[in-house]
Amino acid sequence: MAKAIREIKEKLNLVDMVIELCDARAPRASINPIVKELVSNKYYLKVLTKIDLADDLQSNLYKQKEEEKGTPCVFVNLNNKDSIKPITAKIKEVARPIIEKDLKRGLKPRNIRVMIVGIPNVGKSTLINLLAKRKSAPVGNMPGFTRAQKWVHCDGFDLLDTPGILWPNLTENNSGIKLALIGCIKDDILPRLDLVKYALEYLNNNYSELLTKKYGIDFLDVNDYLDKFAVSKGHLLKNNEVDVERSASLILNDLKNGRIGKITIEKWED
Repeated sequence: MAKAIREIKEKLNLVDMVIELCDARAPRASINPIVKELVSNKYYLKVLTKIDLADDLQSNLYKQKEEEKGTPCVFVNLNNKDSIKPITAKIKEVARPIIEKDLKRGLKPRNIRVMIVGIPNVGKSTLINLLAKRKSAPVGNMPGFTRAQKWVHCDGFDLLDTPGILWPNLTENNSGIKLALIGCIKDDILPRLDLVKYALEYLNNNYSELLTKKYGIDFLDVNDYLDKFAVSKGHLLKNNEVDVERSASLILNDLKNGRIGKITIEKWED
């Protein structure tokens, strides 16, 4: 991470603006505070991805609050090719002073040089491929997939891809737990049972109808729920003890991939 941050600092003088990608399911936890410090003198756009997996009500509320703060932002589903229109429109809106400066000097507007940054697995390479209209950057549904910086040239933009960068302290506001639940960091580096217990408590408190609809199990407490879930799925060990680890993995995968429903794991009002 230190190396990635150093390389970003070295390349900042080559770009006009910075796009930071965040995950709409965890809009605060997926923002890297280091980026804000690094790009304070650059044009900036926040792109919140995976809105197809996030709570629509919460996404709309976050969008409203960001606009009230004057932060340029756009909420998109990068798996939908129609997302390219609002993204390119917002880039041009934010970078309008650069375009107008070239026009006033009688020059043909040049490509806008854009650095793409964000934490792991928020869709940086997918965004670049969408803007380039071709497969220019490798894509993988796992944190840490992009390993090095890479320039990609496309119509109107020169894009610089960067590896995902995390910050040293992920304990504040349970940020590490939230990022593991949405797949931005590997969930096997944290105790899986602790993760699933946190997830089930949150889902029961905020999305109980979705939880009941998905699994059909009454919620008394976390341990009781896991036991009932394991039995219902046949997750049993040889001596008929429940295999909660296997059950935990299934629930966490369902949550991460949107199979429980459209869920935002941190609400604005919290």
